[in-house]
Amino acid sequence: MEPAATLCSTYGISWATATRAGRRRRLSAAWAACLVAVSALLPLPLAAQQEPIDPPPSVDKLVKYFETIVFGSEYAGVAPSRAIKKWTGPLRIAVRSFEETKADEGGKEVRALTPIKVKKPFLTFIQKHLNSLAEATGIKTEDAKITGEPPNFMINFLPRNYMADPRLVDADPALLKRMAAEGGCYFVIWADDRTGSIQRAVIVVNAERLLIRINHCLLEEMTQSLGLPNDSNDISPSIFHDDSRRTDLTRTDLIILKALYDPRLAPGMPKAEAMAKVRDVIAELNDKLPAK
Repeated sequence: MEPAATLCSTYGISWATATRAGRRRRLSAAWAACLVAVSALLPLPLAAQQEPIDPPPSVDKLVKYFETIVFGSEYAGVAPSRAIKKWTGPLRIAVRSFEETKADEGGKEVRALTPIKVKKPFLTFIQKHLNSLAEATGIKTEDAKITGEPPNFMINFLPRNYMADPRLVDADPALLKRMAAEGGCYFVIWADDRTGSIQRAVIVVNAERLLIRINHCLLEEMTQSLGLPNDSNDISPSIFHDDSRRTDLTRTDLIILKALYDPRLAPGMPKAEAMAKVRDVIAELNDKLPAK
């Protein structure tokens, strides 16, 4: 039974109690009124809890948004980039999933992470987002098993309590703890400071969350791992908005992502030079991409 219907029954307006036609009609009207009233008090489903919708952003606003997303930092203690950073080689994806196991060793409970089979919905989400990101950027993918090269884009699904485990992410434990504090998901990338080429990325996802939140998390972190590390509430809708639960890229997101991977913005290009070029790139994309 739906939540509103359950509450109406709780408050004594039950369709099933009507035994005569006249009484049934009266109860039907009361039942419908109760459903409308109670439904208005219930929280919206997660899919409907989207960020506010702004008017279509101007080119000036998109340029500023690009600067914030590409050259900003989401986490305190992580220095913002001073140059364009993006992938120049193919992605080799690897996906791992773990669960906590408990064992008794000499009367003492020992807990550990054990690899498990990755859930099919997780793989479906990843494939969908990978396809859309590759189409938008032109990034290639390749199979690590065929090439013999190690994976360079790792996605880990873990219980929340293990999200900051440094054995799975080779990074500063204090930083991992800060990034894992919200219990959702986070990413870490490694780039060559001289060339601006991103060489490796690791994404960590709380596998205990609702599927719709995992789906959104994957899209946001996979996109940010391409060289767009910051969040911003300056434009809505956008996956970079703090209130977003989107599972697809918006027009604004596509403009920012395509601008970053435009050949005119070379990896390693200093911020000042990139910002001088990006306005023309964004203006062209704004004219080219259809309004949604």
